Amino acid sequence: MTAQIYRIRVLQGPRPGKVYDLTLPVITIGRDVSNAIIIGDAEVSRKHARLTSQSGSYLIEDLGSTNGTMVNAQRLLGPHLLRPGEIIILGENISLEFYADSFDPDATLPLHPAETPTYPEPAPVPVPVQPAPVPPTRPVEYPMPPAPVQPQPVYPEPAPVYAGQVPPGPVEPAQVDEEKPRSRTWIFIGCGCLVIMLCCLMSAAFVFDYLNLYCSTPFQQFFPGCP
Repeated sequence: MTAQIYRIRVLQGPRPGKVYDLTLPVITIGRDVSNAIIIGDAEVSRKHARLTSQSGSYLIEDLGSTNGTMVNAQRLLGPHLLRPGEIIILGENISLEFYADSFDPDATLPLHPAETPTYPEPAPVPVPVQPAPVPPTRPVEYPMPPAPVQPQPVYPEPAPVYAGQVPPGPVEPAQVDEEKPRSRTWIFIGCGCLVIMLCCLMSAAFVFDYLNLYCSTPFQQFFPGCP
């Protein structure tokens, strides 16, 4: 015994190819997340249309949407009983196909596997390739530079000593010439005596002039103009 299950396939919209199984007695279509069939498009109202199970099919009616609902390019003015193969249009961007699929309830697979929605197989997870271990590089060994050669001190060879040779005596320190300081001292003494003599002469001349000794004996012979 075969049975039918009704489905809606998205032909044009945000998720083309998406298939919804109609298993509930009442199914709402709209942009709000509370709907059984959610269509995320700006042309779709929050509560756009409603499907109600009736007479072995589904009855569709518009819920006062902004952009309206059409079936086979005819705008709905009231409830419409859908037939398999009809196209439902919501607004200007969304088109849905209403169709029926026969299956055997006692079988594990549907009678028409071509109509069964297919889901993409998960992509295989790439296994990271471990890089080949890199052998440790051996450090380059450089030859050590030769140690600098320290120059050896050269000592003068001692003079040969012959038998009967008299060793040189100790070097006498150089005599300091003491005559120069003495000569300077005599110069200072002579200059001092000369200065004293000049002072005495000047003092004597002052006294001679002050006492007017020009005409006194014995100086009058040196000054003929005295009386």
